[in-house]
Amino acid sequence: MPKSLHDSFGKPAQKLPRIPAEAHELNWVDAAKGKTEASCPFEYAARLTEVMLLGVVALHAGKKIYYDGPNMRVTNALQANAYLRRDYRQGWSI
Repeated sequence: MPKSLHDSFGKPAQKLPRIPAEAHELNWVDAAKGKTEASCPFEYAARLTEVMLLGVVALHAGKKIYYDGPNMRVTNALQANAYLRRDYRQGWSI
């Protein structure tokens, strides 16, 4: 983008509140410790991550998948369920 075009637009208006006097990484750590509210709620981030990872599962399955969230399984492409779990090496587990 030419600098002249960049300069002609100007700085965009601030729409979201900023985290006062700390970096976003520290806000996340403090929120995990229960000291403050996260600038991006964990519930939102968890759902967004789950949707993104299910997109990867659908790509591996090679078709549209139907996901049963409460039971954490794919219902229409059973082979895709293999991508939702992993077998851990001996001595390692969660």
